[in-house]
Amino acid sequence: MHAIEELIILDKESPLILKRSKLTVSLENELDEYILSCSRALTSLSSSMDKARLSLSLLDIKHLESISSDEHPKSLYIELIIENSIIRVQSIYDRALILTNKLLDLGVSNDSINHNLIVTNEKVQKYGLHSKLRAIHKACNQYRLIRNTVIHHDRFTEDEFNQLSLVINADHMSRKLNRGEFIDRATLDELTQTYLDIKREDLSEYLDAIESRLGDYFDTAAPIYGIYKDKMRSTITPQA
Repeated sequence: MHAIEELIILDKESPLILKRSKLTVSLENELDEYILSCSRALTSLSSSMDKARLSLSLLDIKHLESISSDEHPKSLYIELIIENSIIRVQSIYDRALILTNKLLDLGVSNDSINHNLIVTNEKVQKYGLHSKLRAIHKACNQYRLIRNTVIHHDRFTEDEFNQLSLVINADHMSRKLNRGEFIDRATLDELTQTYLDIKREDLSEYLDAIESRLGDYFDTAAPIYGIYKDKMRSTITPQA
């Protein structure tokens, strides 16, 4: 956990209030709104990274056994899990843009936020967040581009995975037609687990790189939170 999460999510000035087992929100001024919006954006960003990690943990033969059925071959589930991890990773950057928008109080609606709009903003550049965001963006794109190719290893290539998929599908069809095993079950499980281990390892390396870039972004973003809180606090009219 990065220090910024404690700073924002556990902010003692948070308008979130627990009363009689009920959670309520009391927004009395712009400062309250700012604290709450930053907390929501950061929680969403942190959650997207956790979900990406969780997606990769599902690349395991035991998990495939628990979720697969006679209706679909395991190769379909493998692709589904990998594609889900790609979607999760892309959401990391999208949510980093949203957090930037909230931290700097840019006032841009979430639907209108995009890379160029945020990184070219004068405030974003003033505080040095543009370079941190570009680094996250680049890392996320690298992750997305390798979704169909296992790199850094010679044991599997895309073609070899396609061949593995064919074998998995053939075995599934043979069983479905009551023709018995197309390939020895233990051998197929070993081949599948080996591929999953390599794929998980490679994607985890890229996810580590994204998390590192995100940490650099958090280091730069954390002081901004205090600066903007002070600005908003100065506009609060004291109660009589």
